[in-house]
Amino acid sequence: MMRDHVTSAPIFSAACAALFMTACAGGPTNAECAGADWSALGLADGRAGLSPKRADDQRRDCAASGFAVDYAAYESGRAQGLKTYCTASGGFEAGKTGADYVGLCPDDTEMEFMESFSLGRKLHTLTEAKEEAVRDYEGAIADLDQHRYLLRVAEKRYAKPSISNEDREHESQDADFRRREIARIEGRLPEMLDRIEETRAALDAYRIELLSMGLEL
Repeated sequence: MMRDHVTSAPIFSAACAALFMTACAGGPTNAECAGADWSALGLADGRAGLSPKRADDQRRDCAASGFAVDYAAYESGRAQGLKTYCTASGGFEAGKTGADYVGLCPDDTEMEFMESFSLGRKLHTLTEAKEEAVRDYEGAIADLDQHRYLLRVAEKRYAKPSISNEDREHESQDADFRRREIARIEGRLPEMLDRIEETRAALDAYRIELLSMGLEL
């Protein structure tokens, strides 16, 4: 079980974002390589529980461009970062952010880490479910508004005296389509609202459970 004193700890440090933001997208720039604080970068990567491969790629790119890489400083910083990551609080934080665990923690801390990670991952899953339910409802409302607008447009065009029979038939068909879509979406809204309430209730209940365990959310 988790210890009561577990609190959330920052996993991603500002150093990682500041030093190698470009690296995440397409490799570090010369300026980033030249100004890299390898100890701080290692610390940030360790705290984030990132795979060594990402850092290896960064260091290789910098070295290939002729920049000195302080491997010892990086590894020392990373080792310190992993000490923060491979804890109950680190596991919970990693789980609730939806991060993947790539097996970096030693055997003597991994069980505690994984117990906390599972709790955090469930919180992440329930949060995502609620947010998805809200997005689906908001998307349906947006579609409904669009169909209602296009229905009015089709009805106005249909009513024009100057419209050809062919165009009038087209507008009639379009209006019928919009009415069917409006009815379909309106029929789904109660179910979608129920889904929002169900996912919100599940999330709230789990948050209360976590708070009762002494966790800071």
